[in-house]
Amino acid sequence: MDLSASELAPKYQRILASCEPYLVTYPGNHGALDLCPFGLPIAPERIYDPTTMRSREVIDGLHHLDAFSFGGQEMLMPRWVLFDCGEFPGIVFGFGRRASELGDELRRAYDVIGPSYNDVFVPLSMWVAIRCAEDGAWFGHNLSSSNYVAQTEPLSGLGTITKSYGVKLAGVVKQYGATQWASTSINLHLALGDMNLLNAYTPAHTHVETFTYRIDVDDERLVAPLRPGWRRPVDGGDRYVDSDDPGAIRALQDEIEQGARLHLHRVERKQGHAQRLWMLWAK
Repeated sequence: MDLSASELAPKYQRILASCEPYLVTYPGNHGALDLCPFGLPIAPERIYDPTTMRSREVIDGLHHLDAFSFGGQEMLMPRWVLFDCGEFPGIVFGFGRRASELGDELRRAYDVIGPSYNDVFVPLSMWVAIRCAEDGAWFGHNLSSSNYVAQTEPLSGLGTITKSYGVKLAGVVKQYGATQWASTSINLHLALGDMNLLNAYTPAHTHVETFTYRIDVDDERLVAPLRPGWRRPVDGGDRYVDSDDPGAIRALQDEIEQGARLHLHRVERKQGHAQRLWMLWAK
């Protein structure tokens, strides 16, 4: 399935017109990947091998991205974690620009100030995914974009298009992931497919109020949010959990362990920083 730019909503057309796709992975993985996801070719010079010196500057940029997104959440990745878990065995996919094409705000954020950095390729988004032992299954480890830091030059929709094309590139059939009930990114992941809940409370994680999910990938659902006129659900749901209700989250974990099958349907913002997550019983 290919997508032409004319089929996309204007904000996504702007991203494709102003940014280049890139990939970081070990070359031994190339044969298992679609290097032209939805018909969008990744230029050879934008495919980086993390075992080479040539990848150093783009990987420095990935760690700036990680700091923008997760530095304040006690989930900042050491360099060895990104290499061992993402860059070598899996993929890091996203969109970026040369430093000379960035404004002052982003050049300062990525520490690429001055003419000597003009040709450095700067990753403005990344989706890190790790291959699971299960055929066709990948774990989405990290989704980040420069929109977390850029106030003067944001790219609306950058996270959504990055994940959508990244899932296609990896040939994902089942996409697993883990996120916090209070995360503001849940709607982004939810747009790309129903999030089947695997658990609600995770003592194995740094943040115990983390849930694990599975999205059964379908190409049409994957690209639907990129098309003009798409709208996310604003009503419906059999029950809900509030992100600021730890007792309800813990009780939901007990239900899931006893066999309850649910998937997230929509997210509703509450006053303050909390949100209400509506669920449907899985068929």
